[in-house]
Amino acid sequence: MSVFAPLSVKANKGALQRQGRARRREPWDRFALRALLVLTLLLGSGAYLCDRFRIGIDDQAALCLPPYRWYLIDTHARAIAQGELLAFAATEAMAPYFTPGQTVIKRAAGVAGDRIQVTAITTLVNGVPQPQSALALAKTLGERPAAFSREGFIVPDDQLWVMGETRDSFDSRYWGALPMERVIGRAYALF
Repeated sequence: MSVFAPLSVKANKGALQRQGRARRREPWDRFALRALLVLTLLLGSGAYLCDRFRIGIDDQAALCLPPYRWYLIDTHARAIAQGELLAFAATEAMAPYFTPGQTVIKRAAGVAGDRIQVTAITTLVNGVPQPQSALALAKTLGERPAAFSREGFIVPDDQLWVMGETRDSFDSRYWGALPMERVIGRAYALF
């Protein structure tokens, strides 16, 4: 009896070992492919979400939309309805309170076709009094309230009338209607 295994047994054993290594490698290949697919989906979703959404923080001491300080801004939602919150880039007319291009969040009090009336004691949109709408900032701005009065102003198709919800909010009552081209997107109050 020979102590050495026949050549055919050794060849079969080598083939089995190579097959075992290939089997061990096969699950790793599947895992790597799945991991790459999941990573691609996560990165693609993340890029889309980062492109579409922004976080806005009101860092003012006196909030104009209390009690909220944090907002989610959807930059793909630019069609704004009356009463909705929106984020927009400040215009030159908003200086000195806001620098041009600064992100501002207000409520769309009036949309295209709405009739606006501003007096020293109230602001009306289509005859409906707006909350906290007296011209409280007129004196701070060095003007008489009559300088900001408007009778029968109709919001044009390409503009919005925006307001905050406090008496000292610096909004359309002082600088006029907002051009739609300045709209960044719809805003949602978070907390």
